[in-house]
Amino acid sequence: MRPELVHEAETALVTAPLPAVDGQVASNGRREGWTSHAFTTLAETRGRRRCIVVGAEPGAQALARLVDAARVVESDRMGVQLMERLLREAPDEVYFDLGTGIDEHVMARVGARLLMDGVAVHFVLPEFGRPPVRAHAVHIGSHSIISLHAVPDTLVSRAIRRAIDILGTAALLVVLSPLFALVAALVWWRMGRPIIHAQQRVGRSGRLFPLYKFRSMVADAEHLLRASPELYERYVASNFKLPPEEDPRITPLGRFLRRASLDELPQLWNVLKGHMSLFGPRAIVPEEVANYGDYARMLLRVKPGLTGFWQVSGRSSIGYPERARMDLQYVGRRSLREDLRILLRTLPAVLQQRGAL
Repeated sequence: MRPELVHEAETALVTAPLPAVDGQVASNGRREGWTSHAFTTLAETRGRRRCIVVGAEPGAQALARLVDAARVVESDRMGVQLMERLLREAPDEVYFDLGTGIDEHVMARVGARLLMDGVAVHFVLPEFGRPPVRAHAVHIGSHSIISLHAVPDTLVSRAIRRAIDILGTAALLVVLSPLFALVAALVWWRMGRPIIHAQQRVGRSGRLFPLYKFRSMVADAEHLLRASPELYERYVASNFKLPPEEDPRITPLGRFLRRASLDELPQLWNVLKGHMSLFGPRAIVPEEVANYGDYARMLLRVKPGLTGFWQVSGRSSIGYPERARMDLQYVGRRSLREDLRILLRTLPAVLQQRGAL
């Protein structure tokens, strides 16, 4: 709240006549119940902050609900009417929605005036059409600087992640070794050799690597896919994965392995070799890179993961462009805390076979 309004509230409380409020009478003749009520009202008056969002529908309304703003106002071309409106509203905080095309000169002029009046000014980056970023303000000499970082990836964080990958993968390989042997025996018994299938995927910095899986398809499945233009067109249209009931390449055992996510166990070797990480975006085939547009550069700055935000949120039930948005959101916000949340969601997602094909 503006200082002059707080002063008026304080003056009104001091000069107002005592209301008839139930309570015990103190030695000075005033009622303690009224005193408690007065201080509570003053505290609420000080704590209640009036927020205004400057932007356009519908994004500004969604932002207004998040920050509990009193109203949304739109900017005129020169900013004169906007400034007059804000002066009348007397806000404590103003949020400028940068995704609504506000003129930068108007925003700078109005923002400077608000700051001089003691109003807190916030700039909200658009949610869509840009990579998720982290922002922080620093002071260098007399300069105030706002720094944006799209991918938090320092040498220290890389070393910590690599240590977690090696230790975690080694432990999983030991614990799951009986299951590895059982699945390998089933594949060899029902489908013969090869037991392991390797497919080219895109890793960090765009390097291709062989992604290992227990074979779930007939021999020479890749050639069968590309030999049929109709089948390949459906494969691309279905986000580079055909539904099992429509995919002639998948065997009955392979269908079970895919539903239970057992076919992906050999990817632990990819993690151990450094091709992948335990946590990260889904490893994509080269043809999928185009779905990320210019933001593919951001995606390819990190290793793909055995599990990740997209994998625990629905997997194959979530297609492009939503899948690309989720991958980029993870890359921009990833942290050890976020990876722990994903880890806790991975086992339930696997057991429920959520989005598994």
